[in-house]
Amino acid sequence: MDDATAPTSDDTPIPFVTVTNWSRAAALCGFNIAPLLREVGIDTDQLDPEASVISVQAMRVLMDRCVESTRQRAPHQHFPIVLGDTFAFDYLSDLETFITTSPTLREAMPALHWLRPLLNPFIRWDLQEHGDRARLHMDFHHAEAYPVTTWAFAESIFVTLCKFTRQMVGAPLWQGELTLRHPPEVGSEHLTAAVGLPVRFNQPVNALWFDRALLDHPLRGALPSLHETAARRVAQQLAQKGPGTTTPAGDASSLPAQIDALLRQQPTLLGQGLDNLASALGLHSRTLQRRLRDSNASHSSIVARVRHDLARQWLADPALSIEDISERLGFTDRRSFTQAFNKWQGQSPRDYRRQGNH
Repeated sequence: MDDATAPTSDDTPIPFVTVTNWSRAAALCGFNIAPLLREVGIDTDQLDPEASVISVQAMRVLMDRCVESTRQRAPHQHFPIVLGDTFAFDYLSDLETFITTSPTLREAMPALHWLRPLLNPFIRWDLQEHGDRARLHMDFHHAEAYPVTTWAFAESIFVTLCKFTRQMVGAPLWQGELTLRHPPEVGSEHLTAAVGLPVRFNQPVNALWFDRALLDHPLRGALPSLHETAARRVAQQLAQKGPGTTTPAGDASSLPAQIDALLRQQPTLLGQGLDNLASALGLHSRTLQRRLRDSNASHSSIVARVRHDLARQWLADPALSIEDISERLGFTDRRSFTQAFNKWQGQSPRDYRRQGNH
């Protein structure tokens, strides 16, 4: 809760595009969710999943009521698990396409950042890599978020994450485990079977831990051209939202982060200038420039950051020549790439690769 941009109001509205998932999970747990929706102030007669919003407080009360109703009507079930397992991208088809056609899990990662403005702006993801291990950390950046108030959401989110990851990889999460900040609740004993991993409670972080090699494991559903098209469509949708969405100011799901993710998915845009980037986002170039200024960012700084990160990533692959990397990053020639890399890293690409600094 140390994020300075986290809102202090528990009445902050968030999109409720997942209402159909909640309704489906409730039915599987033996109860009708409509009375509970009305209890928290949702007008079920005017409900439109694509336009409805719900306050943080109302969603927390709704989760509590759903957990209680499940324990009464279907004690063999655990609502957070059912909700996570039945989740589908009912009204987010482009995002689903982006995820399911990803060549690797690493290339699917931008979707986790895009989920914030689309589903919940207070969920933050952070991927860290250390040695042969990777950690996907999730937390709730909201003034009223504590393990006691967010435990059911954490369980549900990780059930969904593990479900889609298993579907994409076609194998268990190698050497994985799940850690959660909250103590086990009634029904949490079923979580290990639901995620297919050992689960440890009362831990410092909510995180999925797994073999780092899984990030770059080729996925059987890979369709690069469709993946890039979906990335462009999602980025356009987010960019066209502009200011005034439910995303907190300064959030990493802001326009600069959306551009960052799009450039990583379509590196050919790196060398094509601001006009082509604006076109890919469905914006006029002047509109893009203005919104970047409003975000205290610039096209050139974002391009430089992405180029630097991708350069270090690709230099770790001995199958890629430095000329290939230079071309992929949109440089006119190897000399230009070497000069830029020297400026970023303080050494040439050749020396960086030779010293194994990746």
